[in-house]
Amino acid sequence: MLHFRTVGRCTTVQARSGPMPPPGDVFPTLFDALRDRLAVHVSVIDSVTPGDNPPTCRSASSQAASDTLKTSLSTFDQRVHRCMVEEIRHDASANRLQMLRRKRLDVSRTREAKQRQKQRLITVAEAECDAVLLDVSKHDHNFHLFVTDTHTRAAARLQTLFYECIAEMKKALVRMEGVAADTTEESESMKTAPSNIFIFYPSNTSAPVV
Repeated sequence: MLHFRTVGRCTTVQARSGPMPPPGDVFPTLFDALRDRLAVHVSVIDSVTPGDNPPTCRSASSQAASDTLKTSLSTFDQRVHRCMVEEIRHDASANRLQMLRRKRLDVSRTREAKQRQKQRLITVAEAECDAVLLDVSKHDHNFHLFVTDTHTRAAARLQTLFYECIAEMKKALVRMEGVAADTTEESESMKTAPSNIFIFYPSNTSAPVV
């Protein structure tokens, strides 16, 4: 049960210990608490600023109106009460459903943002890989050209050296043939030369000198 307590100008709401009233008695109980609070408030106002009307008449008229309203609330239709409860439950369910939809929308937006970021990172990585592969292909092409040019130059140099070696070998053969011809001529001239050989004997040696 609700209990209203006024301290100065502040009003607090407290729950009294006791059994909870049935659903049909909720409105009368709430009305009693509100009427008590209103009575206290009116008494405080009357004590501060007394009016022209006497307090007894005002209290009597307020009490009669309150009793009438309480009687109408006591005979409150249960179907109306159920409709109000169902409406409250429906509003609570709608609010909860809206909150869940909002959370689901936030999760979906977060997932989409992460997906876009992932796709952007994949695109950047693919672009960097393509740039690296293009650079590698350029270096490979340049290296292939360098190897081909080096091989061509080396083959030309080897062919030149081969021809130079053949020419030097031919020159050496010509010189060898010339030396052999000279040697043959000297040998033949030595064979055809006269055999008059004078032998001298020096006085101080015993071996002959030719």
